[in-house]
Amino acid sequence: MVREIQSSVVEKSVAVIDLLARTKGRLTQTEIVKATGFNKSSAHRILAILIGSDLVHYDEQDRTYSTGPKLLSWARSAWEKIDLGLIEDQDLIDLAEKTGMNVALSVRSEHTATFIRTRVPHPYRLAVKTGGQSELHNTAAGKVLLTYMTDEQRTAYFEQAHLERFTETTLTTREDLERDMDAIRTRGYAISDREEFFQVVGIAVPILDYDERIMAALSLWIPLRIASLDELLAQAGTLMETAEGLSERFGQMIKSDARP
Repeated sequence: MVREIQSSVVEKSVAVIDLLARTKGRLTQTEIVKATGFNKSSAHRILAILIGSDLVHYDEQDRTYSTGPKLLSWARSAWEKIDLGLIEDQDLIDLAEKTGMNVALSVRSEHTATFIRTRVPHPYRLAVKTGGQSELHNTAAGKVLLTYMTDEQRTAYFEQAHLERFTETTLTTREDLERDMDAIRTRGYAISDREEFFQVVGIAVPILDYDERIMAALSLWIPLRIASLDELLAQAGTLMETAEGLSERFGQMIKSDARP
């Protein structure tokens, strides 16, 4: 009996979300009731659940409903994961061979960086592996993802972030990170100078879509026993050139899709 009730709630929730997603503009509760065939009390209960989960937005001024921010976030995340298929494993292999450095591709997951692909010819036992997560404030990839957030996203991040000091060079104040982000925008890449692990340095650049939104961060990193920070920085041009080429693929894809 409980399963049947839960199933009914899920099915009705999906029906409401689907209706709002397919409808241009916003709907009143009366219009939702009419379109779904639910009774008024059932529709009200489902809408309350969805609003509480940020899957539906309620406009108190005109008493209408529309898709919520979490649903839009899910949609974008799914779209980005599909598009990231344009970045091939061979791209990371080629970059590692050109630079002699370790390579990582990462995306933002809420307030952390998730590493989705790596090429590591020079392992470091403490380094995050594929599927692992790191903080945004102490890695080059994380700082790129932080830099290219919207103002609203960045404010939300700093309101909840615990800027833990991992090493003596970790930036642990918003003011220091804001200054660092200004530098990242100017030079085009982020630097992590022993900020997560004392024996590791890294640099990272954004991969942007056709609308200049960040899709992922592409980074080079290396243990200091293998190469110095200066040697790593000497590869920044190659890293930026690679990222620009990958960004162009997304623009070309959109242009191709737009052709009649």
